[in-house]
Amino acid sequence: MMERRFVSSYRLLHRYVLREFLLSLLVAFLFFFFIFFVNQILLFAQRILLRQVRPVAVFQLVLLSMPQVLLYTIPFSTLSASSMTIGDLTARNELLALRANGISLSKLFRIIAAIAILLAALTFVIADMLLPYSHQKFRSLYSELLQEIPTMELDSYAINQSGDIILVTGEVEEGKISSLVLFNTATQAKQQVISSAEGSITLVDPSSYLYRLDLFAPTLLQTGVGSSDQLSLASAESMSYYLDLGSQVSRFTDVSPSQLSTRDLLDAIAVRENDLDQAKGKHEAKIEEMERQIAQSPDELHREELEQELQQLRTEVPINFYLQYYRAELHKKFALSASSFILVFITFPLAYLKLKHGRLFGFALSLITASGYWFMLFFAQLQILDHAIHPAWFMWAPNMLIIVVAALMLLSLRHL
Repeated sequence: MMERRFVSSYRLLHRYVLREFLLSLLVAFLFFFFIFFVNQILLFAQRILLRQVRPVAVFQLVLLSMPQVLLYTIPFSTLSASSMTIGDLTARNELLALRANGISLSKLFRIIAAIAILLAALTFVIADMLLPYSHQKFRSLYSELLQEIPTMELDSYAINQSGDIILVTGEVEEGKISSLVLFNTATQAKQQVISSAEGSITLVDPSSYLYRLDLFAPTLLQTGVGSSDQLSLASAESMSYYLDLGSQVSRFTDVSPSQLSTRDLLDAIAVRENDLDQAKGKHEAKIEEMERQIAQSPDELHREELEQELQQLRTEVPINFYLQYYRAELHKKFALSASSFILVFITFPLAYLKLKHGRLFGFALSLITASGYWFMLFFAQLQILDHAIHPAWFMWAPNMLIIVVAALMLLSLRHL
């Protein structure tokens, strides 16, 4: 009978904690989702949402951008839900009552950890399957919209740049441009400035996003770089100028390693590993060649110079930057997914503290921890291209640090 009573109590405890956790998870999810979602929307708001685009297409673009938002929303929401739940139970002395009745807090931790594992698995599915699929659809839809709206890459009363072309425009409306100035800095020897009171832009080649800029009564000023003597001025009744806006489109449609699946990343890593092996072979051959030159050189001064170069060459370790990048994104996919489970460990010590406003304190702790984790992950990504260390160490370092800090806090607080 005693055993049945404890089993029933555990089930009741698990249902109660689950209900509190899911409620906190919903609140935290909405908070973080709003923050990351607004940031994502602002990335292409001026180029899509503020144009005369079909409402259905806008909704599709927003929907397709959500997987990128969820990658950070789910781990940080799990962290907040755990800290708010444990903090609230601590503030109401419910955890103290559990301990007084001989119920270990590990029972509480287990149910939270089990939910966190499920959310970690969901994060990985989003990162490895949903994100690559949604980005592919996003690219296709964005390309279609560019073909439908030829002038969407030009803003009114703004400076629009595409590669070496800088276009300063007045009012832009339905392909008609007023008071425009075009700067061409493509060549090193000459620079061109074209001004016109009126012009129009037309999409010529939808596949390559090639536009034709028709100018009326243009004035062309051409100068030589660094010389005021090389100057020419010309005018005409009309002029046609071709603009390649494909570079602007690629910023939104190119596939980055973070948007590849695990299989695609492994294939790319295999190719880059072969490139790195070849680079190492050339590096070793260069060292052997320099050693041979040192042995055969009769001039002692020349040998000393070669030995210094050889010493410096030996300290240089060949790095394939693309290999580092792909490896980092592969491990980031796993590390970020696992963070949904690992971040909750930092909240367990709250069960041994005396809190007055537990839910508020827990939410504040989650914000600080989430900000610190994001900063550490961002800093780690900046280091992968500067060091020959395997990127896995950098990508997993924030998770390992969280585990160490949580373990130390648990060990110290449990004995108080």
